[in-house]
Amino acid sequence: MSIARRLVLLGLALLTALVLAAPAFAQGDAQAQVRVAHLAPDAPNVDVYVNGDPILTDVPYTTVSGYLSLPAGTQQVTVYATGDTTSPVIDTPVELAAGGAYTVAAVGLVADDSLTAQVYQDDLRSPDSGNAKVRVVHASPDAGPVDIIPRGGQALVSGLTFPEASPYAEVPAGTYTLDVNAAGMNKTALTVPDAKLASGGVYSAFAVGTVFADSLNVLLVQDNAGTSASASATASASASASSMASPSASASASATASASMEELPDSGGIGTWVAMAAALALMGCGIGAIALVRRSFT
Repeated sequence: MSIARRLVLLGLALLTALVLAAPAFAQGDAQAQVRVAHLAPDAPNVDVYVNGDPILTDVPYTTVSGYLSLPAGTQQVTVYATGDTTSPVIDTPVELAAGGAYTVAAVGLVADDSLTAQVYQDDLRSPDSGNAKVRVVHASPDAGPVDIIPRGGQALVSGLTFPEASPYAEVPAGTYTLDVNAAGMNKTALTVPDAKLASGGVYSAFAVGTVFADSLNVLLVQDNAGTSASASATASASASASSMASPSASASASATASASMEELPDSGGIGTWVAMAAALALMGCGIGAIALVRRSFT
């Protein structure tokens, strides 16, 4: 085999290696979308850290933040009472898949040491044209299982227990009145009027508050809104709310706010630079080989 032919083959091999390596390099930048929800009714305002870096500060109860891009993999989420960095109330690793979307929620009660981080996997894919998607998250620690029923329709969710989330259900876009009933009972404990579900919208309805403090409420949040604002549906509780109580009940406080977020730097930056350097080296080898071939024929 001539030298020229060998150089051509070498150049083609190096260029092929570059093409095959590109997907592996791209994986170093794989990201997941994560938002934080403060749904613990008796917890104070909190500061939220990821891998030791603060991402949210002075976050009040009922806040549902916008999404933050984080590298896929294991991320350590730590929550402190605002201003205190010595005794975390939540400190837990969270596994994030590339391309996934997640809600990390503080749920439970400080009073009975049940405060914990609950991770919900979000589905931001758009529904069919003319439809909306909605799910329900049961975040009321002293309420028993519930049914969620659109007024005049079939149950959207049945027997949902704390702290579970229902699957997303696809429904025609429109304005709904939602009744929250104790599971299997016809008595309405909480009504959410004028819940507007827009065509193409993806929503989470967070049932929050406690039966004990008569503070049950529903936060209706558009998951695919692309902003840090949370939309709160106005709910009214009826006298039958006591029928929803679970055996343990504690007092709670209520407030509504939203918090802004900043993008956290990618801690995997070194791997990205190494990948770029390797790609440039391969490309240089390919170009050099082609140049040598051209010289051999001149």
